[in-house]
Amino acid sequence: MRTLGILLLSLTPLLFGAEYRTNLRKYINFITIFKEFVIFAKEQIRFTGRERDEIFALATRDPRFNKDFFKNIEKALKHGDNIEKIIKNSNDIRLKDKDIQSITAFISGLGKSDTEGEIAHCDYYISLFENYEKKLSSIGSQKSKLTLGLALSLSAAMFIIMI
Repeated sequence: MRTLGILLLSLTPLLFGAEYRTNLRKYINFITIFKEFVIFAKEQIRFTGRERDEIFALATRDPRFNKDFFKNIEKALKHGDNIEKIIKNSNDIRLKDKDIQSITAFISGLGKSDTEGEIAHCDYYISLFENYEKKLSSIGSQKSKLTLGLALSLSAAMFIIMI
């Protein structure tokens, strides 16, 4: 019975490591999805001339996007709420302040100029999120491997010390 308790306690670092890796994957996935949304918005502006509110309404019906996130943004735009605050509170992923500012700036900038200006606005944010996504992917794979190795080592050390 004692050995079982020791084994369970020593698995705790593995659980924390798995949680960290899962959150990191969710974070990278969210950045990728938002980049896809910017591409989607650009297509909607270019080919159909849709307005910002229509684009968000369409995004809530598109299975590629996080429906709750885009519904919350759509509601905030209709009611004139603070978008940055909504982004911080509506996402289960802990976004960095830099990400929140970029997303807020993109959303706030939609609908502020003519079609060509809107497309240029989208192009800028597409390249911004692509670069960020590439960085995160390489850093994410390194951190993921490091976390797994560290968690395994710590679990083994805890098990050996407790026996």
